Amino acid sequence: MVTGKTLRAELDEIRAELARLRAARSAGEGEAAAAPGSMGGMGEQIAELNRLVQDMLENAEDTIAEHPVATVAGALALGIVIGRLTAN
Repeated sequence: MVTGKTLRAELDEIRAELARLRAARSAGEGEAAAAPGSMGGMGEQIAELNRLVQDMLENAEDTIAEHPVATVAGALALGIVIGRLTAN
């Protein structure tokens, strides 16, 4: 059976370990942000993602303009498939 002193000692050990892990994580994040050549944060990642999405949209617009009949036929086929799948 676990006594109150043993339980309190285990909780204190867990708290100390969590504090060590938080300190190590904070130190690791600081080093990663300061490292040369790193992404430097979320802002740059979001900007890169935004650029990739814009490129995909431009490519889609070009494809639709080059092949309008195939695009409409593909959209119709996709609509039929989705309608069949959801019509239970």
